Amino acid sequence: MSNCVAAGMLRGRPFGGVMTLINKRLRKVVETVYCDERFVIVRVANYIVINVYLPSAGSSDKLFICDEVLTNIFVQCERFYECKLIIGGDFNVNLDG
Repeated sequence: MSNCVAAGMLRGRPFGGVMTLINKRLRKVVETVYCDERFVIVRVANYIVINVYLPSAGSSDKLFICDEVLTNIFVQCERFYECKLIIGGDFNVNLDG
């Protein structure tokens, strides 16, 4: 499994990716801001909610991908400076290290 994970972006179960589900009752107060392979940004009332999927520690270009993802997130969030920010997802960190 670690060889598969380190090889790059993986699709389908049990591999990663992002998806954000919105309850129909909240759809009137939710705006989809941006969708990408590695992150999804939605605005819920006065909150920006970011769901992120970062590469595994064994990925050869992990730092490049992380830098690109975080830069793109920052660019999108600049438009919503008045909102509070919630970020979560799969950060693929080694908690033992």
